[in-house]
Amino acid sequence: MNSITYADAFCTYFVCFLIFIAILWNRESSRVKRRERRNFSTRLFFCDKCRRPFLQEEDINLCRCPRCNTVCIRPRRRDLE
Repeated sequence: MNSITYADAFCTYFVCFLIFIAILWNRESSRVKRRERRNFSTRLFFCDKCRRPFLQEEDINLCRCPRCNTVCIRPRRRDLE
């Protein structure tokens, strides 16, 4: 009859727990990266006057440039790619 010791059972449980945590960490980091990329491209503005790129907190189409204070329009999706 095969018997398993407490040390073997604990080691097996610990290794399985670490693998589970690694899978969850990898999944969460990929979700965060994907979300950051999407949010970055939707909030990116380019100033026509000073040519400075900047991010805006809200999801709006018009804002003012922090450097020269001109009104900037968010470019279309196809202009960013």
